[in-house]
Amino acid sequence: MFNQMRTEEEEELVHQGVVMQGFLVERESDESFDVTMRHGIDSSQVYVGIFGKEYSEATVKEYEDAREKGLPLLVYYFTEPPHKAAARHDRVVRFLHREVKPAVRIRGNFSRIVVVGRSELIDQILVDLAANVTNLVRESVAVRRLLLKNAPPELLGAILRAKKSVF
Repeated sequence: MFNQMRTEEEEELVHQGVVMQGFLVERESDESFDVTMRHGIDSSQVYVGIFGKEYSEATVKEYEDAREKGLPLLVYYFTEPPHKAAARHDRVVRFLHREVKPAVRIRGNFSRIVVVGRSELIDQILVDLAANVTNLVRESVAVRRLLLKNAPPELLGAILRAKKSVF
Protein backbone atom coordinates (compact mmCIF):
# COMPACT_ATOMS: atom_id res chain seq x y z
CA MET A 1 0.00 0.00 0.00
CA PHE A 2 1.32 3.41 -0.89
CA ASN A 3 0.21 6.82 0.25
CA GLN A 4 0.86 10.20 -1.32
CA MET A 5 2.99 12.49 0.77
CA ARG A 6 3.83 16.09 0.00
CA THR A 7 7.40 17.14 0.58
CA GLU A 8 8.82 20.62 0.08
CA GLU A 9 9.83 19.80 -3.48
CA GLU A 10 7.01 17.57 -4.78
CA GLU A 11 4.50 14.85 -4.02
CA GLU A 12 5.87 11.35 -3.76
CA LEU A 13 4.50 7.91 -3.00
CA VAL A 14 5.57 6.55 0.36
CA HIS A 15 5.30 2.86 1.21
CA GLN A 16 2.90 2.32 4.12
CA GLY A 17 3.03 -1.46 4.50
CA VAL A 18 1.69 -4.69 3.06
CA VAL A 19 -2.07 -4.85 2.55
CA MET A 20 -2.35 -8.14 0.66
CA GLN A 21 0.12 -10.93 0.25
CA GLY A 22 -0.38 -14.09 -1.75
CA PHE A 23 0.54 -17.45 -0.29
CA LEU A 24 1.04 -20.14 -2.92
CA VAL A 25 1.11 -23.42 -1.02
CA GLU A 26 2.38 -25.44 -3.96
CA ARG A 27 5.63 -23.45 -4.06
CA GLU A 28 6.46 -23.91 -0.38
CA SER A 29 8.76 -26.88 0.18
CA ASP A 30 10.46 -26.47 3.59
CA GLU A 31 7.85 -28.53 5.43
CA SER A 32 5.36 -31.17 4.44
CA PHE A 33 2.57 -30.00 2.18
CA ASP A 34 -0.06 -30.54 4.90
CA VAL A 35 1.82 -28.39 7.42
CA THR A 36 2.47 -25.67 4.86
CA MET A 37 -1.14 -25.73 3.68
CA ARG A 38 -2.47 -25.53 7.25
CA HIS A 39 -0.16 -22.58 7.99
CA GLY A 40 -1.34 -20.85 4.80
CA ILE A 41 -5.02 -21.32 5.64
CA ASP A 42 -4.52 -20.29 9.28
CA SER A 43 -2.75 -17.07 8.34
CA SER A 44 -5.17 -16.10 5.55
CA GLN A 45 -8.21 -13.88 5.53
CA VAL A 46 -9.46 -14.91 2.05
CA TYR A 47 -9.11 -18.20 0.15
CA VAL A 48 -8.51 -18.05 -3.61
CA GLY A 49 -8.73 -21.47 -5.25
CA ILE A 50 -7.93 -21.97 -8.92
CA PHE A 51 -9.09 -25.33 -10.24
CA GLY A 52 -8.24 -26.68 -13.69
CA LYS A 53 -7.27 -29.84 -15.49
CA GLU A 54 -5.75 -31.91 -12.70
CA TYR A 55 -7.61 -33.24 -9.67
CA SER A 56 -5.63 -33.18 -6.45
CA GLU A 57 -6.68 -34.51 -3.05
CA ALA A 58 -4.43 -31.88 -1.46
CA THR A 59 -6.24 -29.05 -3.28
CA VAL A 60 -9.61 -30.48 -2.27
CA LYS A 61 -8.40 -30.63 1.36
CA GLU A 62 -7.13 -27.06 1.10
CA TYR A 63 -10.57 -25.89 -0.09
CA GLU A 64 -12.38 -27.88 2.61
CA ASP A 65 -10.09 -26.51 5.35
CA ALA A 66 -10.62 -22.93 4.16
CA ARG A 67 -14.38 -23.49 4.10
CA GLU A 68 -14.33 -25.09 7.56
CA LYS A 69 -12.35 -22.14 8.92
CA GLY A 70 -15.05 -19.81 7.56
CA LEU A 71 -12.82 -17.89 5.17
CA PRO A 72 -14.44 -15.96 2.34
CA LEU A 73 -14.01 -18.25 -0.68
CA LEU A 74 -13.10 -17.13 -4.19
CA VAL A 75 -13.11 -20.14 -6.52
CA TYR A 76 -12.12 -20.12 -10.20
CA TYR A 77 -12.12 -22.67 -12.98
CA PHE A 78 -9.38 -22.05 -15.54
CA THR A 79 -7.55 -24.15 -18.11
CA GLU A 80 -5.20 -23.45 -20.98
CA PRO A 81 -6.49 -23.60 -23.66
CA PRO A 82 -9.70 -22.21 -22.20
CA HIS A 83 -12.86 -24.31 -22.15
CA LYS A 84 -16.03 -24.44 -20.08
CA ALA A 85 -16.26 -26.90 -17.22
CA ALA A 86 -19.50 -28.20 -18.73
CA ALA A 87 -17.48 -29.42 -21.70
CA ARG A 88 -15.62 -31.87 -19.44
CA HIS A 89 -16.71 -34.65 -17.14
CA ASP A 90 -13.60 -35.32 -15.10
CA ARG A 91 -12.97 -35.46 -11.33
CA VAL A 92 -12.27 -31.71 -11.08
CA VAL A 93 -15.60 -30.77 -12.66
CA ARG A 94 -17.49 -33.37 -10.61
CA PHE A 95 -15.93 -32.01 -7.41
CA LEU A 96 -16.79 -28.43 -8.36
CA HIS A 97 -20.39 -29.36 -9.23
CA ARG A 98 -21.01 -31.51 -6.15
CA GLU A 99 -19.02 -29.81 -3.40
CA VAL A 100 -18.30 -26.22 -4.38
CA LYS A 101 -21.12 -24.94 -6.58
CA PRO A 102 -23.91 -25.41 -4.00
CA ALA A 103 -22.06 -23.12 -1.55
CA VAL A 104 -19.89 -20.80 -3.65
CA ARG A 105 -20.14 -19.00 -6.97
CA ILE A 106 -17.48 -20.40 -9.29
CA ARG A 107 -15.85 -17.77 -11.50
CA GLY A 108 -13.55 -18.03 -14.49
CA ASN A 109 -14.66 -20.37 -17.25
CA PHE A 110 -17.00 -22.57 -15.26
CA SER A 111 -20.31 -21.83 -17.03
CA ARG A 112 -18.99 -19.99 -20.07
CA ILE A 113 -15.67 -18.76 -21.39
CA VAL A 114 -15.01 -15.33 -19.92
CA VAL A 115 -11.27 -15.59 -19.25
CA VAL A 116 -9.02 -16.33 -22.20
CA GLY A 117 -5.56 -16.00 -20.68
CA ARG A 118 -3.72 -15.85 -17.38
CA SER A 119 -3.59 -12.06 -17.34
CA GLU A 120 -7.40 -11.91 -17.64
CA LEU A 121 -7.70 -14.43 -14.81
CA ILE A 122 -5.40 -12.32 -12.63
CA ASP A 123 -7.45 -9.21 -13.45
CA GLN A 124 -10.67 -10.98 -12.49
CA ILE A 125 -9.15 -12.24 -9.21
CA LEU A 126 -7.90 -8.75 -8.32
CA VAL A 127 -11.33 -7.21 -8.97
CA ASP A 128 -12.99 -9.92 -6.87
CA LEU A 129 -10.43 -9.46 -4.08
CA ALA A 130 -11.06 -5.72 -4.04
CA ALA A 131 -14.82 -6.32 -3.75
CA ASN A 132 -14.25 -8.92 -1.05
CA VAL A 133 -11.96 -6.66 0.96
CA THR A 134 -14.58 -3.90 0.73
CA ASN A 135 -17.16 -6.30 2.17
CA LEU A 136 -14.78 -7.32 4.96
CA VAL A 137 -14.20 -3.67 5.86
CA ARG A 138 -17.95 -3.02 5.92
CA GLU A 139 -18.48 -6.00 8.22
CA SER A 140 -15.66 -4.83 10.47
CA VAL A 141 -17.15 -1.34 10.72
CA ALA A 142 -20.59 -2.79 11.53
CA VAL A 143 -19.13 -5.00 14.27
CA ARG A 144 -17.08 -2.10 15.66
CA ARG A 145 -20.18 0.13 15.78
CA LEU A 146 -22.14 -2.58 17.55
CA LEU A 147 -19.37 -3.12 20.10
CA LEU A 148 -18.87 0.59 20.72
CA LYS A 149 -22.60 1.18 21.06
CA ASN A 150 -22.82 -1.35 23.90
CA ALA A 151 -19.37 -0.81 25.43
CA PRO A 152 -18.96 0.57 28.96
CA PRO A 153 -17.36 4.06 29.13
CA GLU A 154 -14.01 2.80 30.49
CA LEU A 155 -13.64 0.42 27.53
CA LEU A 156 -14.44 3.24 25.09
CA GLY A 157 -11.63 5.32 26.58
CA ALA A 158 -9.16 2.45 26.23
CA ILE A 159 -10.22 1.85 22.60
CA LEU A 160 -9.81 5.53 21.71
CA ARG A 161 -6.36 5.67 23.35
CA ALA A 162 -5.26 2.54 21.49
CA LYS A 163 -6.59 3.94 18.22
CA LYS A 164 -4.55 7.14 18.67
CA SER A 165 -1.36 5.16 19.35
CA VAL A 166 -1.82 2.94 16.27
CA PHE A 167 -2.91 5.58 13.76
